[in-house]
Amino acid sequence: MPQSLKFLMSSEAATQRAVRKPAYVVHLEVAPYTDAPLVEIDADNRAHGSDIARDWLVNGRAVSAGVRKVRAAGALGEPDILDLSDFEDDLAETTQANLNRVMSQYGLTF
Repeated sequence: MPQSLKFLMSSEAATQRAVRKPAYVVHLEVAPYTDAPLVEIDADNRAHGSDIARDWLVNGRAVSAGVRKVRAAGALGEPDILDLSDFEDDLAETTQANLNRVMSQYGLTF
């Protein structure tokens, strides 16, 4: 359920996080221009958080993401902010590799 940043940074949210005990959380901006635009998803580590952010951003389900370390008692560290531009080079390489693979199946090369 989308929440506001104010709530996600609150002591109430920190208490809920302390019970779940995630190492990191990902805040995904899924509903821009609303009072509750963010969804919080738990991640096992920074790489897992980045993978979650990448998936949501690439598939158009989020417009931005913040990966944060969870500290003692559910408090949050500073975010690593990501958006689709952080993955454009990787996407271009993947797209080109897929195109080359398909073309080679038909004997086409360039």
